Amino acid sequence: MRALLDAGLRRGRADDADVLVVNTCGFIDAAKEESIAALLDAAAAAQARGSRVAGVGCLVERYRDELAAELPEVDLWCGLDWSPLVAALASGGGERPEMLREPRPPRPLHAYVKVSDGCDRRCAYCAIPLIKGDHEAVPPATVLTDAEAALAAGARELVLVGQDTSRWAWAGWGGLGRLLAELEALGPAWIRLLYLQPDGVDEVLLEALAAHAVPYLDLPLQHASRAVLRRMGRDGDGDAYLALLERARRAMPGVAVRSTFIAGFPGETEGDVEELLAFVDAAGLAVAGVFAFDPQEGTRASSMSRQVPLPTRLERAARLSEAIDRGARRFWEGLVGRDFDVLVERGSRRSDGEAVGRLAVQAPDIDGRTLLRGRPLRRGQIVRARVVASLGYDVEATTGDWAG
Repeated sequence: MRALLDAGLRRGRADDADVLVVNTCGFIDAAKEESIAALLDAAAAAQARGSRVAGVGCLVERYRDELAAELPEVDLWCGLDWSPLVAALASGGGERPEMLREPRPPRPLHAYVKVSDGCDRRCAYCAIPLIKGDHEAVPPATVLTDAEAALAAGARELVLVGQDTSRWAWAGWGGLGRLLAELEALGPAWIRLLYLQPDGVDEVLLEALAAHAVPYLDLPLQHASRAVLRRMGRDGDGDAYLALLERARRAMPGVAVRSTFIAGFPGETEGDVEELLAFVDAAGLAVAGVFAFDPQEGTRASSMSRQVPLPTRLERAARLSEAIDRGARRFWEGLVGRDFDVLVERGSRRSDGEAVGRLAVQAPDIDGRTLLRGRPLRRGQIVRARVVASLGYDVEATTGDWAG
């Protein structure tokens, strides 16, 4: 989106745009189906008003030829390289076509800064290496330049992303510790890291996170059974993960831990499921996503023996989701009565109005929100507030003179 905006284009509604851009995902079947449905919706909307449609992203990168043959109504396919889209739009008719005829909406107060792409791990279930290739770190100068641009555009929070963020390092320059320190020197209010593979989180990284980032740890653990994890091609087990979480909580008191899990992986037994449920009960997670195993062509897991029937996979995923909700309820209820900084994302002009923001333990886009009452607040402010109630994965908080 930054590339398109920097090229002079503007965001808009689907019914006003000259070009509809669908950013696709090819990770699991449900995402593929949703992407194709979005492409079809965009094509129908474009046909109604003479607009164009561009399909971009991971699904296009992997299945470009098949998509082009099946969806001739899409005008441009770009995969992971945006330059053909930018060039096509910038060259249209002498003037750059505008994607909107209204003022541009305010940019988000957070900005995603990519520090790496691709992955070398070759987990048995994962198609990312087939789409994005091997792990490649983004040079530190590029990361810092992107961060400076985001802050200059109004971001208050930098969110570092990659498929294997904990692995980031640059030969002759340093690792995440130095990168975090230099990013903090640029002046963001908050820095957050997403997708830290557990075997890359050591004491050095925990110290760097405690010194420079918000108390938030995103760890895709995937399972707790040692047998299942080895079939996945991953290290660790439930005991090792609990020890890691204990070290993280010593380094970052009050840290929120987010994770993801796969239910119904080939060979998973009821005993493995019980082990995973017991781990979730003990782990004290703040939030976690659950996927029923979805075999992807080209991955080792798709041809493994002892495939778990789909109804069983779905039933196990539902049980796991319920266990995660129970555990998360304890985390969020434990915040009630405590004071936190809140980043205001939607202000309120009245003292009796309701503003919306996030605690540092709530990541943008993927976690809950904080409902704020007590006094007028401006978008972009960071205020001190007291949590007075938990509302599932959201919380309610009040501001006042006592909060500073």
